[in-house]
Formats: sequence, structure tokens, C-alpha cells
Amino acid sequence: MREGKFAAFGPAAAFVVACLGVLAWMSGCAGAPDTRGGVASPADEMGGGALEVAPPSPPPAPVAPALACEARIGTDRLRRSAVKRTVDAGLGRWLQTVSVDPLLARGRFKGWIIRSLNPRDACYSGLDLRAGDVVTRVNGRGIEHPEEALEVWTSLPASAELVIDFVRDGQPRTVRFGIVDQ
Repeated sequence: MREGKFAAFGPAAAFVVACLGVLAWMSGCAGAPDTRGGVASPADEMGGGALEVAPPSPPPAPVAPALACEARIGTDRLRRSAVKRTVDAGLGRWLQTVSVDPLLARGRFKGWIIRSLNPRDACYSGLDLRAGDVVTRVNGRGIEHPEEALEVWTSLPASAELVIDFVRDGQPRTVRFGIVDQ
């Protein structure tokens, strides 16, 4: 996270990054370049209004993906053991693989805009999340404040599913994975 205006979002941003990392490591994500030119802006997607958003992070250099993602079972389930390993590893690991920034409209928090996803992680391929999407909730809960983010993060190993609500092109969308004991 950048210092300054959005420094207070640091722990919550780390949580969003970690949740995306959990998905990447366990389920697959399709990272795409930031496509803001010529398409609906995040302001349009989040109901208009003046936005206060940090400038985008530079895109990562292109690299070959890893061979396989072993944490996913089929297209809609995650191994609980992989979720536990990811949560136990902590939030910091994912700060280097996913870039997000807070999205504000008229001074109010709207969500976390995805700037980039790790192109080297094979688990990012196939997941319906990409640069420009705005994550609004995880497992039905807000993640704006650090205490909210921490509560959701620590509950993941015991959760029945991992659900990420987000907005793309002004339309609400959801990514959902059952968490199973396999």
C-alpha cells in the first residue's frame, strides 16, 4: 500500500490482497491488464460521483505461468487444508502478488479496486476476477476496516465457502467456492 492519504487502509488492503491470494493459490484467477481506457470507469461502476483513488500500480513484467494449481478441486471447490495453509502463512505473503487500492466515491469507501494479479501463479488462470474489478465484500461481510478484514480472514479455515462479491462494468458479480475436507 502507498503511504499518505490511504495509509489507514493498510491492514484492510492487506486482507483483500490475501483473499485474492487465497483464491489465486486455491482456485485460479485470470489477471488482465488495466482496461480503463474506453470503458466504464470505476465511478460509473460504483454509481458515479467524484472518486478518490490512488494512481494505478505499474503492471508486472510478463512471465510464464507455473505448471498447476493443486489447491482447487474441479471448478468450484477448494481444499480446506490449502485454505488453512494460506491463512497460517499470513497476509504479508500476498502483498507481493496482488495489488489493490481503495476506491472512494464522494469520500465514502466503495471497495478495493484490483490493479493486478500475479501472472506467474497458475491458480490465477480461470478465475473470474481481473484488474479493474472492485471487491466489495468477502463471505458476505464488509472489509473496509482492519478489524472486519481480520475477522473474515481468520474465519476462512472453518468456513463452508469462500465468496467474493465484486463489481465489473457497473454490474455486481460473485465468485464462489465451496471449502471441502479433501
